[in-house]
Amino acid sequence: MSLKRLQGRGRLVPTRPTGIAYRVQHGVRVAENVSQYGRPLGAARWTRCSIRLENVGRIPDGNYFLYTDEGKVLQLRSIDGKWHYLAVAA
Repeated sequence: MSLKRLQGRGRLVPTRPTGIAYRVQHGVRVAENVSQYGRPLGAARWTRCSIRLENVGRIPDGNYFLYTDEGKVLQLRSIDGKWHYLAVAA
């Protein structure tokens, strides 16, 4: 399993409808091949990532969707300021 670094900018939106969106810079390591011998390695797991606001400030802890400028959508959560994304095995 090799890891690919996905970096760039995007829009961070809370999972609950609030009308708030944050412009952020992100850094996520995504597994390119998450299966072995044709079988998934696991259902889902939370993996560390980095999220920074483009402006000064702090994002409240909670669950979010990250819409990257490249067109990908990731599910994220923040607990005590530490960011994780949901890595789903396909």
